[in-house]
This record gives sequence, structure tokens and C-alpha cells, in this order.
Amino acid sequence: MLIDFQKKYGLVTDGVFGKNTARKIAEVFNIKHPALFFGQVCHESANLTLKEENLNYTAARLQQVFPKYFQTYSKAKMYERNPQKLANLVYGGRMGNINPNDGYYFRGRGAVQLTGRNNYKEFENWLIKKGLCKPNEIMLNPDLVWKDYYIESAIFFFDKNNLWNIADIKTLTKRVNGGLNGLQDRINKTNQYAKWF
Repeated sequence: MLIDFQKKYGLVTDGVFGKNTARKIAEVFNIKHPALFFGQVCHESANLTLKEENLNYTAARLQQVFPKYFQTYSKAKMYERNPQKLANLVYGGRMGNINPNDGYYFRGRGAVQLTGRNNYKEFENWLIKKGLCKPNEIMLNPDLVWKDYYIESAIFFFDKNNLWNIADIKTLTKRVNGGLNGLQDRINKTNQYAKWF
């Protein structure tokens, strides 16, 4: 993840997202509006430390996070602390997930939690066009999204969703998050990072 990037580009390999690392990422990937990009991505990934989606919930938390699927506590209890079973329930049969274990296999990974077979395939094709990976490399080993292509997955997300030219934080947050969750933290981060560039 971050340490690998830092090592590759001769930075201090501390795994911490700081000014030098941010500037190097922006330079390497030619990121337009880096403060806005990092404000969103760092909120979503706990400052580029989360590698994959946490699906290890208690029954009570399942009812809060996935109320559509868990209207009763007894049903939630059946999925408690079982990430694989949960992912296959909530992601199965959608986002291109067609095989019995696709929901878990293509669970959220990377800096913005890339999710679903279709998104993984689109990301792989995007990487192939840039000469960064081989055909089926991601599809056969989805963990590469967080291991080798962590930042790239966020850049792909911004590319795919045409987010680079959105300068309003509220509008950008709605496009990234689907709502305004964590808006103040996103604003604070964006303002902090703006001083770095």
C-alpha cells in the first residue's frame, strides 16, 4: 500500500500519509485538484490505511448498516461476525456478481472500496490500457487492488465517475459517498491538504 509507493519513489517508508507523500502521488499520477481528491479519498480510507471493507459486524450493527437485509435481529444474528456470508448476501446477484461466492470475492478493496465483479473488470481494463497489468491479473487475484494498485483504484474511481472537475466539496461528497456522511471531516482534510500544494 502506502509503504510500497514510498519505497518505489524514494520517500521515507513510514506508511504515513504526509505532505511529501501527497505531493509525490499528485506528481506521479498528475492529479488535478489534489486537495479535493485527497480530502475525499483520505476520509474514505482512514488516511490511506484501510485495505478492504470491514464486514465483521455484530447483529445490532448489521441492522444499522444494512437495514434492508436485516429487519429482524434473529436474521442479523445468523450473519453476525461472518464477513463471507454477509458479503454474498448483500452483494450477490448484483454489480456483475453472478457466481455463488462473488459477493465476497469482489468485496470492497482499495482506497475507495472498489466493489463488485463489474467494477473489478473495468478497473483491470483501465490498468491494462495504461500498461500497468496483464489480462485477468486482477480478476484472478482481487487482493492486488489493495496490494499493488491502491492509489490507482481511487484514480480509476474519479476517472470513471467524471469527478475531477467538481470543485464544490458537498457536490463531490455526494458523488463519492452517495450522501453527506463525514462532510466536516472531508472539508477539514481538503483545507489541510490545500496548504500542501
